[in-house]
Amino acid sequence: MGSPYLSTNETIILSAHDLVINTIPAEAILTSQRLMLVDKIHPRILPQDIRFTAIETVTTGENADSDPAFSLSIITPDGTRQPLEVIFPQKPRGDRTVERDEWATRIRGLSQQAQEESGVIAMELRPPFVPGEVPEAVDSQEPGEDNPARPRIRSPSLSERRNKAAGASRARTIGIVALTLIVVAIVAAGIVFFAPSLLPLLPTPATQPPVPTVTATATPVPTPSPTETQAPVPTPEVTVVSPQQEKPAVPQTGIWVHVVYDGRFTGTAGPPGRFRDIAGSGDQFYQLSAKDEIVFAYITKPDNSGNPLTVEIYDEGEMVKAQTITKPGGTLEISAEVGNP
Repeated sequence: MGSPYLSTNETIILSAHDLVINTIPAEAILTSQRLMLVDKIHPRILPQDIRFTAIETVTTGENADSDPAFSLSIITPDGTRQPLEVIFPQKPRGDRTVERDEWATRIRGLSQQAQEESGVIAMELRPPFVPGEVPEAVDSQEPGEDNPARPRIRSPSLSERRNKAAGASRARTIGIVALTLIVVAIVAAGIVFFAPSLLPLLPTPATQPPVPTVTATATPVPTPSPTETQAPVPTPEVTVVSPQQEKPAVPQTGIWVHVVYDGRFTGTAGPPGRFRDIAGSGDQFYQLSAKDEIVFAYITKPDNSGNPLTVEIYDEGEMVKAQTITKPGGTLEISAEVGNP
């Protein structure tokens, strides 16, 4: 199995997080030295490295559902060829043919170059991408020729992460309920204390005096004199200006993805095997569960505007990478290595 860490002279060329490899939902990272395959069903298993010196052929085509695909023929130590079918599932009215072709062309070129320099070197594929028993967990590896000694960080299991999230959610809910009860109690006490002083005094009903008998007497009607009418004084209009919304502060601890867009956006972000969904609008920060590894972000503009969409990756308060697109309906792809000094 492979290592999710990059060597000194290794760079990332392509990445995809929505693939099916030999019927297994997977992610893939193509670097200048290898092809890494990540099993999304078993995220605690380290990626499978495919060496370019073991790839005999690269062919493109489609599966039975008309999804673009390419097939790799891997040379194994016993002299047989093990196929790896990589499928690019398409959404309705989507087309991933260009993406498939770019992957196939890059792998074909890197394989030819590696075999010209070092020759053909067979390798053994391990589950889950070939039949066999899948190990329950792989947290570390012994150093070797293909795996230089590097520090390893144990990732919590899916159940551990869910239990931790559920506990935090319960504690947050209890805190909100307690705070709400305190506020209601304070408001109720204020009403009871101040209500008597705010109620107006009701007037005491006056006794009606007896109505005297009046004898009508003719009196001259005075001629009314003209009364000066006072013009109404116009009331000045008052415009209330709302304060400008403040920009959120950059978190100083942890790994964060910062998305800025004047509209709705959707996507995913995280390290291989631990992607989280992202959806929102405006100026938002999203924390990632990652440490000393490569993180990726795929953010899409669902509208057809030309407004800029910016995505930034922060590590302990410091921005390590940023990227912007303006293409209507486009998807921004960004990756960065975090946690390494």
